[in-house]
Amino acid sequence: MCHITVNKIAIFDDNGTLVPGGVRIGTPAMTSRGCLESDFETMANFLCRAAQITSSVQREHGKMVKCFLKGVENNKDIIDLGG
Repeated sequence: MCHITVNKIAIFDDNGTLVPGGVRIGTPAMTSRGCLESDFETMANFLCRAAQITSSVQREHGKMVKCFLKGVENNKDIIDLGG
């Protein structure tokens, strides 16, 4: 919805890919595409903001996928992040 894509690879002690505890970014894949340190900081800021927005949506609408999707649909903060 905000044009951020990451692989759904479980990380240590995760409960599954539907409710991940975090994401793993492959730095070799990013550096081979020409990313520099400042690019990683930008990506981290986007991911942090996305996590903050979705956490807020979960608090307001609930964690069930159906409720969560309804909460992020046409969400102004998500749209602005994807801008």
